[in-house]
Amino acid sequence: MAIPPTNPNHPLVESPDPIRTARLSRLLLITFLGSMGTAVVTNGIAFIADQGLGYSGRQNLVLGLVIGATYIPAAFFSGPLMRRLLDASPRITTRRVLLAIMLILSIVAQGPLLADKFTPSLTEASLWFMGLVFMASTGVQWPIIESYLSGGRRSKDLRSAIGKFNIVWSSSIVLVYWMMAPLLESNPFLIVSILGGLHIVIATIIAKLPDEPAKHIEDEHSEPHPPVYIPLLKVFRMMLIASYIILSVMIPLMPSIETRLGLAEFWWTPVASTWLTVRVLFFILFERWHGWHGRWSTPWIGMMCMILGFASAMIAPLIGTPNEAGLNLVGVLVLIGGLSLAGIGIAATYYGALYYAMSVGNADVDAGGKHEALIGVGYTVGPICGLLGGYLNRNDTAAGWGVILVTSIVVLTMVLLAASSALKHSTSRTR
Repeated sequence: MAIPPTNPNHPLVESPDPIRTARLSRLLLITFLGSMGTAVVTNGIAFIADQGLGYSGRQNLVLGLVIGATYIPAAFFSGPLMRRLLDASPRITTRRVLLAIMLILSIVAQGPLLADKFTPSLTEASLWFMGLVFMASTGVQWPIIESYLSGGRRSKDLRSAIGKFNIVWSSSIVLVYWMMAPLLESNPFLIVSILGGLHIVIATIIAKLPDEPAKHIEDEHSEPHPPVYIPLLKVFRMMLIASYIILSVMIPLMPSIETRLGLAEFWWTPVASTWLTVRVLFFILFERWHGWHGRWSTPWIGMMCMILGFASAMIAPLIGTPNEAGLNLVGVLVLIGGLSLAGIGIAATYYGALYYAMSVGNADVDAGGKHEALIGVGYTVGPICGLLGGYLNRNDTAAGWGVILVTSIVVLTMVLLAASSALKHSTSRTR
């Protein structure tokens, strides 16, 4: 999920009618339901591929690499694409584009289940096709929804809306992980089919939105942001990409790691949802408590939590021994602890990047499509790190020291370069 665009020049934010602000409750419902479908592809497809196709950790990383790379051009060109569509005909509106996306997603999500029932030889191809279409559509879908969210709102109203938005979409993903559990072993492709059908419900809600998002409102009465916010924003934006690198390594390897720990399939997604649950709790904390604003300690603590949590999750199968039932309870506890730490770091990173982007709020740092394309870079670089680390470790990438080493080096290098660049442009002291 990307940071909502606040750039007044963004084509998705412009509207001929600045008064028709979309109802927040309606947008949050769309966000909750839409995030469930998105979560299946970005967070759950590795579990579905493992159970439905027998994929290994390496195969899941390749799948993540390909669909992640699809996100980059879709997100980067979402703005120009929308501009061309809206200019092509007065009958084309932003709302109708959203409705078309919902229809497409509801159709392609039925492919894996239908193929598995009637033409099993096409099941794998249909899952890949579904993933590619979902990721490409997501690159266009979420900037539009987020523009409805930010359009017509400013200052405290905007920040309150964004805070609720974060809590809603992140808690929706936790729910999906628990809902997947009963079907994962018996009928994994039915999960995609059900959530695909959910997009028809979403379409009925989208039909009640205004034709176009309201214009972004500049708050002339707000106080200028502290100078330290600019270098902090630079660091947090690079950390945001780094967090997606970690996630796109960690998530595809979860089925392999949990298998080695002896966990029953029913508990795969609930245990894996630990970091998601912790992220929701810390989103609530960061919305309520503002003591972290302007402090350099926040990004560094967040980064250390991400790396330590990621490393702990990867090496969990190497700690402890299985009991008579084949369950490595100590390893499971290490995995849960690692995922919890990672969730804290990821929550701090996302919310920090969001807060400073909203506070600085200029065109140089807040380009919706470009920002989402950078997240796509994280989706792509992560699996590459996992594959390279697995090659160095020669153990099918699961819980390998090579994976930890390569990923950590890439992440730390990105953040240290960002910090160096930021500090060169600011000598501001933290509060």
